[in-house]
Amino acid sequence: MPGYNRRVDLITGSPTRRIDMLREKLSREGKDVILLSTGQPGFLPPRKLREKLASMLLDDKDLKLYSYTPTPGFYEVREAVAEDVRGLGGPNLDPEQVVLTAGGQEAMFAALSTILDPGDRVVLFDPTYFGYKPIVEYLGGKVLWVKAPVENGYQPDEEELKRAMDNKVKAVVVVTPDNPTGRLLSLESAKLIADLAVERDAWVVVDEAYKTLVYEGEHVWLYKLAPDNTIAINTFSKDPGFPGWRLGYVYGPEWIVSKIRLMSEELVYCPPSIAQRAILAYFRDRELRMKHLEEAKRFMVERRDAMLAGLSEVAGARYVRPGGSMFVMVDLEKPLARVGIDSEVLARRLLEEESVAVIPGKYFGPSSNYRLRLSFATESPERIREGVRRIARLISKIAS
Repeated sequence: MPGYNRRVDLITGSPTRRIDMLREKLSREGKDVILLSTGQPGFLPPRKLREKLASMLLDDKDLKLYSYTPTPGFYEVREAVAEDVRGLGGPNLDPEQVVLTAGGQEAMFAALSTILDPGDRVVLFDPTYFGYKPIVEYLGGKVLWVKAPVENGYQPDEEELKRAMDNKVKAVVVVTPDNPTGRLLSLESAKLIADLAVERDAWVVVDEAYKTLVYEGEHVWLYKLAPDNTIAINTFSKDPGFPGWRLGYVYGPEWIVSKIRLMSEELVYCPPSIAQRAILAYFRDRELRMKHLEEAKRFMVERRDAMLAGLSEVAGARYVRPGGSMFVMVDLEKPLARVGIDSEVLARRLLEEESVAVIPGKYFGPSSNYRLRLSFATESPERIREGVRRIARLISKIAS
């Protein structure tokens, strides 16, 4: 039998996709599952934008809508992205510093594939988004975990980070606003990461997927602190909210972005045409964009507050009030460790016994075995409150 690259076995698959498969199976069996597992927003892109796209699709002469696009994306779209980043308070970018990608996941793989050699060390914070560890390990890299404890507001431990960076680290991966915890990286932590990266000649790979979904505090632009060392990963799956159309982008120093572009070409050839046209229309109508952002934030804050109100009544739960993103990371070590139940078992029982879908914390780092990631992105406030009530009920049942 022919062989294969054994490193592919390090790609274990997304836990959210596995939960989705189970949820769909239960739905086919007639069960109404409360969805607290997904990072997919529960709102549509602006109606005006959808109407404009509909008119584009009915244009019998617009072949560009169906054609291959340039590998880095249409220049005018990259120009609009650069203008938007600047308008949001970010760095002043040249369009040549921007590469459009087929979603944030492809952006992650292309960026890490470009900068990592086998054996390179990469700092990941514990907890962090589950997508990074498999890619690093598939590429032959070694993960160095640095704790970001709940007691510290999920900010990275300063001393652990300094020790880790002394180990010839090639890159530090930062997610802010964070998935899974919802915390915003503090300016102090950001400066420390940037300074260490510059001193050690390392990359900072910053995932900014939720940069426009900030409710309290401000997004820190790491590129401004270390422009020669920072690669930023972004997506349009959260804002304006079309994850199924697969569009994201990378920006950074032009010389490394040109190499990421080559990797992206090999992976997907070019980003989707329809999604690029949608983003161009969205960004060109600044009034529409800013209005939609405010509506999206109100949508999320209402649901976040419903989740926090419910969690305040869950005995033994510890969490940080999310300043952004779509998630709350709930530490349940006190009630779960006492009865020998970990996050994977709890998540399975929640789905099977209470029809609530959540993501086990164990996938986000070695210290998160008693944590759950809860999403407030999709369900109504009422269903979110009911979902948290069911979590509390099952924990109480297990504890007794």
